[in-house]
Amino acid sequence: MEFREYLGVLRKYWVSIVVLTLLGVIGAGVYVVVTPPVYSSTSMVFLSVSIGNTAADYVQGTNYATAQARSFAQIVTTQQVLDPVVKDLQLNTTSTSLASRVSANVVTNTSLITITAKDGDPARSADITQHVAQSLVQQIEKLSPTGSDYQAVVVGTIVQPAATPSSPTSPQPVQSAVLGLVAGLAVGVILSIIRKAMDVRLHVAKDVTEATGCPVIGSIPKDPLVARGGVVMLTAPTSPISERYRQIRTNLLFMNIDADKPWNFVVTSSIESEGKSSTAINIAYALSESGNKVLLIDGDLRRPKIASYLKLEGAAGLTTVLTNRASFSDVVQSLGEASPDVLTSGVVPPNPAELLGSRRMKQLLEQVSRQYQAVVIDTAPLLPVADTLPLLPQVSGAVVVAAAERVTIPELKTALDTVDRTGVPVMGIVLNKVSRRSHQTGYHNYTYAYASKEAPSAEPKERRQPKRAQAPV
Repeated sequence: MEFREYLGVLRKYWVSIVVLTLLGVIGAGVYVVVTPPVYSSTSMVFLSVSIGNTAADYVQGTNYATAQARSFAQIVTTQQVLDPVVKDLQLNTTSTSLASRVSANVVTNTSLITITAKDGDPARSADITQHVAQSLVQQIEKLSPTGSDYQAVVVGTIVQPAATPSSPTSPQPVQSAVLGLVAGLAVGVILSIIRKAMDVRLHVAKDVTEATGCPVIGSIPKDPLVARGGVVMLTAPTSPISERYRQIRTNLLFMNIDADKPWNFVVTSSIESEGKSSTAINIAYALSESGNKVLLIDGDLRRPKIASYLKLEGAAGLTTVLTNRASFSDVVQSLGEASPDVLTSGVVPPNPAELLGSRRMKQLLEQVSRQYQAVVIDTAPLLPVADTLPLLPQVSGAVVVAAAERVTIPELKTALDTVDRTGVPVMGIVLNKVSRRSHQTGYHNYTYAYASKEAPSAEPKERRQPKRAQAPV
């Protein structure tokens, strides 16, 4: 992932990151409240050598004391040192248990031993530390070798008596809060990155191209009007959404280099509810707007929607023609100039795949391809049903609609593989229902400086009423 992608992840999951950070701080606060305070007191013992008359003797003695300091520091937590402390202070514990609260360290390159004792009572921590230091001095005298005068060679002296601490060493509210904040923030960021890595859904155009290698010919932001099947090319022609469909139209026209050949293509999707029908309608209107004579066919014989979206007669249509109950000219509906002609689905049949793969369907496509410059066919999704497969070999290509944050990468790959097996080229992918947040944090953030500031949101007053087709008796 690039740095911009990491920033996009942080912006996308910022709520969970903030929540986990706050939980870290709250957890640190709970820890401070429920944890009993612990006080630490420190004493220091200095080791010296009691023999020697010359400077060389003192140097050797100092080196010897420094070497012995490491050994004497190790016996601080032994029974020989701690048993007298437990007895003198009448502690309700054992020397073994007390050893876990006592520590000793040697100051580097010196003969100084620092002794630290911890306890929940500040005065008692100072008493324990002082008595441990005194007991250590006694043990040093016993364990040290003696000189010619029978005096101990190494002598311990308490140079820093233990003092009663004024504040606990743990818990520390500020330090705990900082650690909780850092820990919560780190967990939030790491989980966000893991969520991104494990997320197999599509969000922006780059996700599609990286996962499939297919070109994205358009990216449609999520919009309530489009979600309801609205024809934004007709109701809001100067809106940013309409510009998106014009971009798709331009990309499709570049693919139709040989305009003399019939040009028909299906608009399909991997799964249901990806917005393929509204996409097909708006593409058809965008192609008509550029001066092409366009036919829009509702080839989704399971859940046809074009008739309801365009408020047209749906009882007579494609199935009526395929079953020889009417001719194409009888049921095609004209919406006027700069608008596509529409062939609705007709009555939903029990055998959609057989009808779409029939010889009559092939003849119909050959007929309308001679009459229209472009034929746009809305078909059923590829994965739930096999209705679209018999139709694919009869068309020039396929436009696959992928709904952002709904379809997964494996589902889209399977759908594309299904199209590839029929030998029909995928003309491109339309990424639909892209969230505004993904649009802003994605990799292509377009603005529309030339769009009208007051794009119409209702249908034009002079819209021609379509000719209603009558169902054959």
